[in-house]
Amino acid sequence: MVLKQVSLLLFFSAIIGCTSQPAEVVDRTPPARVSIKTHLVEAGESLYSIAWRYDLNVPKLAKINQLKAPYLISPGQRLKLVAESAMPLKSSSNGQIHKVGKGETLFYIASQYGVDVAIIAELNDLKSPYLIKVGQLLTLTGKKVQGRKLVASNDVRNPLKLPVSSASVTKPSKLQPTYSKNWAWTWPIRGTLVERFNPKELQKGLKIKSNTGVSVYAAAPGNIVYAGSGLRGYGRLIIIKHSDTLLSAYANNDSLLVKVGQTVRQTDVISKLGVDQTLYFEIRKDGNPVDPSKYLD
Repeated sequence: MVLKQVSLLLFFSAIIGCTSQPAEVVDRTPPARVSIKTHLVEAGESLYSIAWRYDLNVPKLAKINQLKAPYLISPGQRLKLVAESAMPLKSSSNGQIHKVGKGETLFYIASQYGVDVAIIAELNDLKSPYLIKVGQLLTLTGKKVQGRKLVASNDVRNPLKLPVSSASVTKPSKLQPTYSKNWAWTWPIRGTLVERFNPKELQKGLKIKSNTGVSVYAAAPGNIVYAGSGLRGYGRLIIIKHSDTLLSAYANNDSLLVKVGQTVRQTDVISKLGVDQTLYFEIRKDGNPVDPSKYLD
């Protein structure tokens, strides 16, 4: 009888052991955001459109991928967005820090470590347009950002799934373009300013209200480096390179009147405004979005 009771006790103990719940997880803090490290090139994309999408400096992106001008890329090619040697963080008493390298922008550094640009700017008391210097030490984490959630993302194709682009696929000329000098910016379109530059609210440019079909002009002379609809949220987009450091973008167009590789003047009509009647206009310097209203006459 005693032996039978012991056997039953062992049997029920085994059942309880198999069905018991795992130990309670005390810490459910979400992991830090994983930096987007690569991009798979799709039809119609150019290095300029990809750099624009991720707020990266074009020469820096080209260097990471060992590309030479005119930066030819092909659909299916995987591009690195982050220099492999740049990922490890150095610690200080105030948090994680990064030493600014040549050609780096605040947006590029933010993409390396998966930290929001606004957070780095706040921690380092930086004001728009977030100008930084080579050798400068930037704090990336600290007490000011405790408790903020960072969105996880492992691969570029999931968060921003793009359709096959209808962008101009004209190959850039192998000749190095020349840029005009001693020019002043002009407004690309006449209309009402309905949204101003405010990077804290992710407003990286201006929105100008006008009428459907009106002409959009180049705000400055330069060369067309992108013309298409492959960037989500921009509609039909044109990007113009004005110098080695300055780019401008014109989004939400109805029709594009220029092609990649074409040289334009300020008197040239580059597009017609779309049905939403609002042109989105942006200027970037060394990869950083800057306030266009400070440049326009």
